[in-house]
Amino acid sequence: MRNGKFVGEVPGQYTVLATAGGLVAKATVDVRPREAVRDVEIMGQGSVDHVHTSDLWVFEGVDGRDYAVTGTWGGDGYAYFWDVTDPTRVSRIAEVQVDARTVNDVKASPDGRYVALSREGASNRRNGVVIIDMADPRNPVVASTFDEGLTGGVHNMFAQDDYLFALSGGDKYVILDVRDVYAPTYVSEYNHPDSRIHDVWVFDGIAYSSEWGNGVVVVDVGNGKWGGSIENPVFVTNVPYPVGATHAAFPYYQESTGKVYLFLGDEIMNRQGAAWSGAGLGRIPQQGGTPSVTRGYIHIIDFTDPENPRDVARYEASEFGTHNLWVEDDVLYVAYYEGGVRVVDVSGELLGNLATQGREMAVYKAFDPDGYVANAPMAWGPQPHKGNLFFSDFNSGLWSIRIQPRTRPIS
Repeated sequence: MRNGKFVGEVPGQYTVLATAGGLVAKATVDVRPREAVRDVEIMGQGSVDHVHTSDLWVFEGVDGRDYAVTGTWGGDGYAYFWDVTDPTRVSRIAEVQVDARTVNDVKASPDGRYVALSREGASNRRNGVVIIDMADPRNPVVASTFDEGLTGGVHNMFAQDDYLFALSGGDKYVILDVRDVYAPTYVSEYNHPDSRIHDVWVFDGIAYSSEWGNGVVVVDVGNGKWGGSIENPVFVTNVPYPVGATHAAFPYYQESTGKVYLFLGDEIMNRQGAAWSGAGLGRIPQQGGTPSVTRGYIHIIDFTDPENPRDVARYEASEFGTHNLWVEDDVLYVAYYEGGVRVVDVSGELLGNLATQGREMAVYKAFDPDGYVANAPMAWGPQPHKGNLFFSDFNSGLWSIRIQPRTRPIS
């Protein structure tokens, strides 16, 4: 019971009592099974078995076909391009190598005009971003490199048609004008005081940056309600979170209730103090090594009133930790590292722990005997696209699966 609201986690009948002075009211609540579980169909895989795979982005190219790009972690600066038009036949069509140790993040513009690759560990210590011209999606061409204000390393980005948000050395984000992909220019930046940043997501002209111990920082970058613009970002509010591990944030407007929810993901790369603390062989597994262990979960904030954000719910699957996430059509898709990709019903008002309410629709763990670390699922990032779910796995590359519709009995 919270704020007078009841959450029934197990099907059955519950009696709820309310007292006020000498008054007592009683009501019976009938909680029925949600029956959310769906079958998972494995569609295809773009195997990467010689190096760790980082993030992915799936998009419709300017030619109308569907493509994906994946980065590499500690992979000598390679990014791979895939044709995923037929998700059962994922095929690598191109690769681009840039001066970097890691291409941690990859993004495509909504119009499919360009792809951005982030760089960390460049040989000349001038990292920045690389912009790829996707005029011919089967022949990606390096259009430009931009490193002004970004030399310390770019870990994550967010791409719009005209602008690219790029993190700078874990300190701030820089906004670039990429209307001319061959000559990107600096527009503005936002640096929250005394804070470290990991990610940024932009929705409806508002930037939500994940800033570890400072939780989420919300900035007007074009919405205008708080006087901000792309040239003049204006601070709106800060949603602190005491866990201190806010790694990713996804804002979501829920049409059925009119609520705005923020889904915040932890990233904690250890299990210190837990009964199962892991094999103790390091954070990043080497080829043929022992899998990593993680912890953390998804925190759900009611952000309908930005002046009064409320922590209302969570999705917590024990023994695993979260990484990247996506919410679409009242469904949460979350890469839960060694817990695999998890699909959760987030319709209606959200309260309590969604994992104990029968809301889990599907779980898929990418066991691959030929993976960089064999049979060690390590889901990195999910993205739904045209009825399929694509995700990258740190140890085995790019995957496509399909969540089947609920089977309804014939009357």
